[in-house]
Amino acid sequence: MLFAFIAAALAARIAFWIITDRKFEDGLTTITHARNVPLGVGLVHHVGEGNVHGFTSALGVLIPLAGELIHEGSGMLAMRLASLVAVAVAMAYARLICRELGLSGFPTAFVLAYLAFDQNMVFYGMSGMETQVAVAVILAGVYHVRRQDLIASGLCLGLAPLARPEFVLWVAPALAYLALRNRRLTIAAAAIAGAVVAPWVIFTTAYYGSPIPNTIVAKSTVSPIPAFLANGSPMPWLEWLGQQVLGHIELLLYHFEPFHEVWSTAAAPVPGPVLIVIAVVVADLLAVGLAASRRTTGWWPVLLFLGLFFAYRVYFIPAINYYDWYLPPFLALVMIVVAVGMQRIAAVRPAIASTLAVALAFAFAVHMPFSFAVESRVQVVENQVRTNVATYLKATVAPGESVTSESAGYVGFYSGVKLYDYPGLTSKTSVHALQAVPPDQRDLPHLVAALQPDWLVLRPWELKSLREQFPGVAARYQVVRVFQMPGVPDSQLDVDGATTISFAGLSETDVDEKFIVLRRIS
Repeated sequence: MLFAFIAAALAARIAFWIITDRKFEDGLTTITHARNVPLGVGLVHHVGEGNVHGFTSALGVLIPLAGELIHEGSGMLAMRLASLVAVAVAMAYARLICRELGLSGFPTAFVLAYLAFDQNMVFYGMSGMETQVAVAVILAGVYHVRRQDLIASGLCLGLAPLARPEFVLWVAPALAYLALRNRRLTIAAAAIAGAVVAPWVIFTTAYYGSPIPNTIVAKSTVSPIPAFLANGSPMPWLEWLGQQVLGHIELLLYHFEPFHEVWSTAAAPVPGPVLIVIAVVVADLLAVGLAASRRTTGWWPVLLFLGLFFAYRVYFIPAINYYDWYLPPFLALVMIVVAVGMQRIAAVRPAIASTLAVALAFAFAVHMPFSFAVESRVQVVENQVRTNVATYLKATVAPGESVTSESAGYVGFYSGVKLYDYPGLTSKTSVHALQAVPPDQRDLPHLVAALQPDWLVLRPWELKSLREQFPGVAARYQVVRVFQMPGVPDSQLDVDGATTISFAGLSETDVDEKFIVLRRIS
């Protein structure tokens, strides 16, 4: 069964690759750093601002870097190949974890099917993100830590924060678990993990000035945590916290709904009530699984990590339907707990449990013919609009001139210009400019007004907002080119969220079908 699901997972990803050739914006942002190393620029996104740590995941840049050093232009290929390997590794460890938890065939099959076919599992790894590698790292860590394997535990715990910085939330309970079992083992495993992490911490400190990615600083700048006391009262902070909790619970339920787990989904080919029922069933099974797994030996570090991760999202991540790539490692463990819930039901009603396993596995796989077609059309838009924008900038912008845009991925990768991106993922200049204004004014128009770069690359509503908030600044810029999808009326292209890409009932909002290039008037 394991080999069959691994083969199916690889087939699904290769089909997605061939059909779509999808390149995700944030993946290109990271791969740009790797691409620039063999070009002699350094491990940076662009020249002109020094060494800026403009990516979040160490493995997310090291894997493409290995590809670029072998053959120039192979960063995306390296990440895709690594994702193919990683899904096989992740599913093997998931099978081992399910066996140790005593799960029978149908609950185990559900877990393997989810890892093989879930929409975000397929999409992000095959479009340039480190997501699939992070799933493999977290599942391998869970297995080896529970077994108290010294070397393997140390290696996995060292790789965890290199895969995703927030995985320190897994490292802490894992080391606590090992410490309760064997103190000497814990010290040795921690030493191995430290030896894995230390070279990267030393390098980033020496090269960038800090091991903390600039992306984290930028995101926290535009989405700051409110002060605990406002005018002597904690009520505004408590109101914000309540909204965050409810918002992230709602987002988690969205990720239990096939199709709706993707932030840009505008319509699904499956009726909404059916998707809601699926989410409710998964949530109920999760609740049963949480109650049942509390008594499982050595499982509490996983439950603690799930709680810490959710708390981290509540406190640090805005409750908006985005950042989907953060969740697959977390959801891989959640679905194992869901399978524990199935197993608990199987002890009483085996037919119901097997039916749920088959139905939910199918539910999370049914997206493929729809999403593959839609993502292929999305990539056509990227090729005809943002890629062409970047190519124009590369040919037109003089060395040293600055460009401001929200699109750090395509614009940066294909143009190589000095980019003051919003919100400053790759630019300390942008971060400092936004930090200089009040939190409620840290938007793109205020960034443009503060920096007044040589060039602007804006969506229509971004330009409209600039003209409304800063008409004097906007008057200093002249439109020189407009790049847009042919055949789509401006009445749709000029309105945020009005354009969608559809296939057989699945529609995704696409906000990248029109960009306006402006140049500052001398």
